[in-house]
Amino acid sequence: MQSLTPRTLAELAQALSAATEKTKIIAGGTDFVIKERAGKFAPDLLIYPGFIPELNTITKENGVLRIGAAVPMNGITAALKDDKAFCAIADAASDVGSPQIRAKGTMAGNLCNASPAGDMLPVSWLYDAQLELMNADGTVGETPVNGFITGPQKTILQPDQAVTAILIDLKQFEGYVSAFHKIGSRERVSISREGLAAAVKLDENGKVEQARLSLGAVGGTPIRVTDAEEYMRGRVLDEKLIEEITPMVAETIHNNCRPANRLYKTEAARGLTADTFAKLMSRL
Repeated sequence: MQSLTPRTLAELAQALSAATEKTKIIAGGTDFVIKERAGKFAPDLLIYPGFIPELNTITKENGVLRIGAAVPMNGITAALKDDKAFCAIADAASDVGSPQIRAKGTMAGNLCNASPAGDMLPVSWLYDAQLELMNADGTVGETPVNGFITGPQKTILQPDQAVTAILIDLKQFEGYVSAFHKIGSRERVSISREGLAAAVKLDENGKVEQARLSLGAVGGTPIRVTDAEEYMRGRVLDEKLIEEITPMVAETIHNNCRPANRLYKTEAARGLTADTFAKLMSRL
């Protein structure tokens, strides 16, 4: 197996030009190592772009939040944990795996892995995130995350392409407060059994002007709870409202999850919704 460690974007493009169907691109490598040891991967070429400066920064410039593809989870948490509009991303990043995984694993890798249980999927859906893709000829394009991930472990990423950043429109979420909470199968290093990302913008009278809710680990890809979003608008954000939208969240879960998990996940909607909004409302 050959390996390449490009240190500039130009070198990354050159490395991509040598990629084949068997080539793997890794940043943290937390999923790759497990699968490679299990014999699921036998790459002919391994590309590690973690030394490229542009991939290791989080910036807010020209109206765009840009999260570099090589920024680890703990870096994302540190950068966004005090930003109310994007706390949901920090919440998700801060609860991925173990401290060791959070020190190496990346948001881009989580999205490229495309596991329905991936914590960064529902928060990416919440913000209508765009993925910045570099091609082997050095050109760069953007694609929405809900078009990039097409199903469980399925994306449109081609062998000669690499994700270089996650992009979010800052203006679109100005004035929002957000949170993410998940229910896992164990207390530590928990794999999400279902998660809820929420973002709310209040008007000058304290009523909900806009609301966004995104469920993860329910269907093959995240699901927006649009009926609850619409119901919340114009109402006071309080415990009564949370109780009123909980059946909508539960129904969305019931209608989209597999029969084997339906009863548990539907019943868990009450606690999931309450905990997510308790976290969000503590930030108002």
